[in-house]
Amino acid sequence: MPPPPPPEVEESHFAYQEKTFRRALDECAEYLEVPAETVEHLVSHRFQTSEQSLKCLIRCAGINAGWWNDTAGVQGPVIESYFQPSPDDTCFDRRTRECLEARAPLCQDDCSRAYEAFLCYYHQYGNLRCSQEYIPLPHLEAVQASIDCINILRIPRELIEQYSRAIVPNVPETQCLYRCQYLAEGLYDPQYGFNHTRFYIRHHDQPAREFLSDETRSCTEHALRDSCDECARVYRARKCFDNYSTPFFTSRIIQHAAQIILGQRGCDEDELKPQYNSIASGPYVPASHPAPPPPPSSSYHVSDGGCKYNCRN
Repeated sequence: MPPPPPPEVEESHFAYQEKTFRRALDECAEYLEVPAETVEHLVSHRFQTSEQSLKCLIRCAGINAGWWNDTAGVQGPVIESYFQPSPDDTCFDRRTRECLEARAPLCQDDCSRAYEAFLCYYHQYGNLRCSQEYIPLPHLEAVQASIDCINILRIPRELIEQYSRAIVPNVPETQCLYRCQYLAEGLYDPQYGFNHTRFYIRHHDQPAREFLSDETRSCTEHALRDSCDECARVYRARKCFDNYSTPFFTSRIIQHAAQIILGQRGCDEDELKPQYNSIASGPYVPASHPAPPPPPSSSYHVSDGGCKYNCRN
């Protein structure tokens, strides 16, 4: 049995995670067997390295924290959350984009691409935060959260069959399923409403600053006050994001979950009868076979230049 976590460690609620950049880096050092003193040296030298193994360490931290993908590259809305621009700096975004275009060409290997992308944000976007930041759920984990919600809410089979065909009727069960999904992904809180920053990060493949606008916040706040039923309020308020979010993002997650649930093997009526820990004594023996004689009692045993941030003077 594994030892309990230290008392200062808090488990993430629902399905989502939050991590500091350093935690993501240290976890990857464990994965890749990089000594702790090597990691400390890398950090103290402001991540300057020519070692391929340490560039791969940065790539791993990007995957671990959700801001790097070998196919799509750096996920801007995700990695942005790990850096804090100066309030009087109005050029950080442009400088970072220009750096990415110059230093992270597609012809490099994945570790170098991830490393160079990280350096662009480290030197041009802002100072590296020490706080825990939200990690968007990968698709399969979001699907698992949806499977859990469907099972927890006991969604009727006829609705699951409709979901599997990309039919999402506006009924109370669907409304509560969306609320459950947003809770699981850390996008909604019954006390504080929608987390617009996390919605912006969640839709990193189609980033839109409108998620963060006062107009969008006003829209969701108004919708969340517009009904006495919480599930109905959440389902209505989600439409405030429709013009900016990836089309059918949540419904596709639910569709995938429904398809998996319907693909699982069902049980015959006989198989649903109690088989273990019943009142009858003795080991379980299938009903189609006679019980063997008990054994004799004697046989029984118990067994670089131009950078803006994070630079040396």
